[in-house]
Amino acid sequence: MTDLDHLDPLDPLVGPALRERLRDERPDLEHLAATSLASGRRLRRRRRLAVSGTVAGVAAVAAVSVAANIVTGDGTAARDRSVATAPTSAPAAGLRAGQVLDLGGGLTATIRTDAAGLYELGSSTLPGGGEGFVAVVSGPTARIDTWWSDGFGTLLEDWPGITVAVSLADADALGMLGKVDQAPVTTPAGWTCEWFLNDDKAACTSTDGGVASLVIRDAAERDAWLSSPDKGDDPGVYTTEAHDGIFISVQGGQGATDAEITALGEGLAWVD
Repeated sequence: MTDLDHLDPLDPLVGPALRERLRDERPDLEHLAATSLASGRRLRRRRRLAVSGTVAGVAAVAAVSVAANIVTGDGTAARDRSVATAPTSAPAAGLRAGQVLDLGGGLTATIRTDAAGLYELGSSTLPGGGEGFVAVVSGPTARIDTWWSDGFGTLLEDWPGITVAVSLADADALGMLGKVDQAPVTTPAGWTCEWFLNDDKAACTSTDGGVASLVIRDAAERDAWLSSPDKGDDPGVYTTEAHDGIFISVQGGQGATDAEITALGEGLAWVD
């Protein structure tokens, strides 16, 4: 039996009591969204670091719908506000370009009105005083990584609408960038490829419906790749020569034969 079972339905205090109870248990969707995306991107970044990745990519934007999906599952997800988070400067009347916020733990955020030349980590989707502003976070790399992975502290709550970013140098040090900033090859006739450079991959479809994937890899790993029976030594995988520090593996999917994968790989032309 819960505490709610003791409430008299005729008691005029039932409405306020329920509202207070729900206010305490309602999850902080903005915080959950940022934390969920940060966790997923941290895992993806670790996989990329395992193969030594380094190129420009695009950042994900924190979406409240992500948190909503979490909350609608079994059980109740709620943020434990008893856990201390790194404080930001107390919200003032408004932000201004050049203003510096103290994020705690040796981190600061310099306020800008554009994200040119920066790597966006995410942003608040709620309207508020942070709209139109970009907080450029700086400080020890390891501390940025922890702060970002934990959901940006209280920054999104203090300044709804704000965008969070780091310099490209910090993004590179954090392993957030891919290996190239443009498609490194052209594909032969009969194939169409969509590139996802932040993940060093392309998804390809042939005119007859077969599918294949291209993966950009570090040239230093090519010999090890070729000698692995479940990788480059697999007859269903084509491996290009190394070029400008990278090579590409071509792997088939549904509807693509080994011969078609070989033809696709041999038809790739490097873009200089």
